Amino acid sequence: MGLTRGVPEFVIDPDAGGMQVAERLWPLVREMSINMLHEQIDYVFEGELFPKHVDALRQTYPAQVHACFLGYSTVAREQKLHEIRTHAGHPNDWPRDYTDADLLAVIDREIAFSRYVQAECDRYQLRYFDTSQNFMQALDEAAAYIR
Repeated sequence: MGLTRGVPEFVIDPDAGGMQVAERLWPLVREMSINMLHEQIDYVFEGELFPKHVDALRQTYPAQVHACFLGYSTVAREQKLHEIRTHAGHPNDWPRDYTDADLLAVIDREIAFSRYVQAECDRYQLRYFDTSQNFMQALDEAAAYIR
């Protein structure tokens, strides 16, 4: 949102979905990553990234780049809606401004993105953790994997 609001000429539409946002952000994320790798700064990127891009960095910096992806490729859309509504009320609670119908459209798009990412993780031999059923367990497993 910092780029969307602070540098509108960068043209990032947060409502466009993961596919467009990931492609649009990659040149910036790549250069930030390369700088941090050269400076030997440990960093975690969270958000819309493509496995193909992470794999390219991993090929260039095999000893330094460790990656995994999380998603919810097998969740029922109604279950995800219920979870989002149940865990509302935190800062930056953007879903509160959406009707259930509008939020279901976002959820459908993000489930499709998760399925794409999962397939690409298989292709590039990157670890994928599905948070669809046991969210906290999947987060714990991902954290242990990265450590």
